[in-house]
Amino acid sequence: MFTLLPLASLWGILLFLAGIALLTATLMRRAYRQTGRRSRKYNEKPIELQPRPSNTWDGTCDDPAARLAREKVELEDHRREAVGQIDAKALVLRELIAQSERQITRLEELIAAAERIED
Repeated sequence: MFTLLPLASLWGILLFLAGIALLTATLMRRAYRQTGRRSRKYNEKPIELQPRPSNTWDGTCDDPAARLAREKVELEDHRREAVGQIDAKALVLRELIAQSERQITRLEELIAAAERIED
């Protein structure tokens, strides 16, 4: 009837077909990914494909005048930030001084009222 040889050859054929199917699926997935990337890449505008500098001052690193100008700009930014912080602290200090003067006046009035009550 049935011998072991046809079953073994059938098992080998099935494994071979499963390997071919797995290889085909892998290659099709890779081709689909690459095609998707390529179509997205071509949908972008040409200016968007140009490399962007990683630093805003990239082209000026070798130019001493540009480096000096960059340093001046950065110093001006730091100065402006420091002046802003000092102005904010001065405003808070003026408000605290005004509050303390109001409290001093109120305490003097309360002391004077307490002295009148004792007399």
